[in-house]
Amino acid sequence: MEEGRRNLEAHGNQVDFIVSHCCASSTERLIGGGIYYGNYLNDYFEKIGQSVTFKKWFFGHYHIDGDVSTKEMVMYEQIIRIV
Repeated sequence: MEEGRRNLEAHGNQVDFIVSHCCASSTERLIGGGIYYGNYLNDYFEKIGQSVTFKKWFFGHYHIDGDVSTKEMVMYEQIIRIV
């Protein structure tokens, strides 16, 4: 996690895409409707989401497909072209 923070800071906390298995705590609450309980990884991603400028965040884990917001997309079976 510290290595990830250092890499992001080394690039001015700006990236095109974030790709992860889990998502930020606030996003998990949004898609879960109270059925998920965050952990240290979700909290870590919450801090990343608040400190990093990004175009799109792709994540899985929840076994659904869809846009969570204009900048966040949960993916399970869906395949998309990003470049």
